[in-house]
Amino acid sequence: MARQSRLPREIVAALVIAAFAAACGARQPQTDAERLARGREIVERMSTALAGAKSFKVTTVETRQEAGRAGTVRKVTLTRETSVRRPDRLYSKATGDRSNETWYDGVGITLVLHEAKVFGQGRAPETLDKALDALDERYGISAPFSDYAYSSPAKALLTDATTGGWVKREDDEGVETDHLSFKDTGVQFDLWIPTKGDPLPRRASTTFDSDRRLKRVDTTFRGWDLAPTFTDEQFKPVVPAGYEGVAILQRAAVLRDAVAERGAQP
Repeated sequence: MARQSRLPREIVAALVIAAFAAACGARQPQTDAERLARGREIVERMSTALAGAKSFKVTTVETRQEAGRAGTVRKVTLTRETSVRRPDRLYSKATGDRSNETWYDGVGITLVLHEAKVFGQGRAPETLDKALDALDERYGISAPFSDYAYSSPAKALLTDATTGGWVKREDDEGVETDHLSFKDTGVQFDLWIPTKGDPLPRRASTTFDSDRRLKRVDTTFRGWDLAPTFTDEQFKPVVPAGYEGVAILQRAAVLRDAVAERGAQP
């Protein structure tokens, strides 16, 4: 009898402790520092999940706001299928308001613009991380999704100067998510990441303060697959017959630096 009378009290005590711990763990950040720390922790969990996948593929729907030469802003909608095999393979196909394909095979980059029926090719570094850096630094070619293709998306998204962090819990089509909002030099971006299950982004929104052409991109992620099977053939560029080859122009600053290193006149 004594044993039976103690058991309920022990159970009640355990439940109280568990409830208290859960409440403490779910406590919302109260200060800017706490919001930043919580936001970084969630991005790190997302980054770890993506970095742990040797291969992945995902479909994204992108709504882009682009500024024309006259200053008018137009909306461009793209559906993009992206396949990544670490450390040195990427394939991306965009359809919708534009039709283009991109291949990276560990040796070079191939860009095909189907509407104009042109293609460009260039040498690239031996890893995807370095190739993505080169596209941005040399040619000014970058896409918000490329941050998630790096071996450490957290390092691509966040720097020591990043501010912001966790905003609140939000429902996204029946899925509870953590809404994060960050700001860094020239860019502000928001992420919606599930609070349970795989911490893979469901939505993202990026605003560019200093980009003359690309002003904002809203992205919806669909069908994450962290264990796809790829063949080498899927990452070999296929340029349709009759397409014209064009040069991928490097940024002027890059050319000036190269000339300076050689000690020659521009």
